[in-house]
Amino acid sequence: RIKELYGWWVNKDPKRYIVAEPLGVDANNFAGTSFSPGAINWSETQVHFLHYPKDFDSVIQSGLMPTHVADETIDRPAYVVEARHGSSTSICLGACVQGLAERGMVVGPLKHTRMHQMHPVDSFLEAAKKEWDNWSKTIRDLGYTHVEHPEYPYTEEIVKGYIAKEHEAYAAAMARAQR
Repeated sequence: RIKELYGWWVNKDPKRYIVAEPLGVDANNFAGTSFSPGAINWSETQVHFLHYPKDFDSVIQSGLMPTHVADETIDRPAYVVEARHGSSTSICLGACVQGLAERGMVVGPLKHTRMHQMHPVDSFLEAAKKEWDNWSKTIRDLGYTHVEHPEYPYTEEIVKGYIAKEHEAYAAAMARAQR
């Protein structure tokens, strides 16, 4: 029986690891809303501690790891946590274990790369505009005919400009991290 979930570990035992996808969204970390990058990170984290069990000592000594106990009033087991618990666990691990922090530099860009491979800007904008126009039609169909339908505000040029700014910011962050 789990008395306490310590990060992702049962009762602070580095060999007893359990992750159920956290509930909700941590509004401080919208980058963490996809399952795949998290699943990769969770798997690699436990493999790291199986290979380097002494690294777990620095996590415990930090006192930073979030904990969670079962809430029997709503029949929620200890391993069912909120998104903030997951975000805090990841931050603590990156701060306490150099090997995991270094691996994060590789896994971090995964979501960005996959998003652009699977959803190129032109098809993404086409889908967004279609949804925008459908909502405008729904609003008109509800009787709001006195309101002018606003055109979809984003063009490929605007979005590519945002992407260029994001790339610049990411490159600057990488340069700062390598100093």
